[in-house]
Amino acid sequence: MSQHPWSSDSELVAQILSGNQDAFELFYEAYFPRVYRFALKRLHDTAEAEDVAQEVFFTVFNVLDSYEGQAPLIVWVFGITRNTVNRRFRRKRLPIESLDAPEAIEVPGSHPPADRLLDARRMLRLCEEAIEHDLTPLQRRIFHLKHLRRQSIRTIARALGKSEDAIKANLYRMRMALAQSAPGLESLIAQ
Repeated sequence: MSQHPWSSDSELVAQILSGNQDAFELFYEAYFPRVYRFALKRLHDTAEAEDVAQEVFFTVFNVLDSYEGQAPLIVWVFGITRNTVNRRFRRKRLPIESLDAPEAIEVPGSHPPADRLLDARRMLRLCEEAIEHDLTPLQRRIFHLKHLRRQSIRTIARALGKSEDAIKANLYRMRMALAQSAPGLESLIAQ
């Protein structure tokens, strides 16, 4: 007596390929439990086994026209199942850690946290506005030479034809103006 309710694997495949939904459901109901148990036995995870079974039947449906009938259909399906399970084992699994774990408090990364990035952007915008509106043209030039081109006070004084004390006084007035317009910025601007 046959183990399945169809007369031959080739006939069932032909019916499925012709679009017979009942034939595919019959095939699915007969093989899904076996594929699922096979995956569960190897993966030891019900969710992973369900995913594998669904993936297997999706694959089977997409490549069913390549079934040549040289081996029983179940052998062909289990070949696909074995390959699908093996791909799951080859995947790199990232460890799952509790958010309460001490290691989870500090998340390593190459980018600053979003709140620090937003604070930096806000500070930059305030700084640009303060430089534009609160500094004289001479102070803007000094700011540019000192903080953007990283030149010494002596070099700036020579370039602008001013004394070093005049440059220092302007730097001090700039810091005070920027501190009023953008609190917290003065600590970022070193002499």
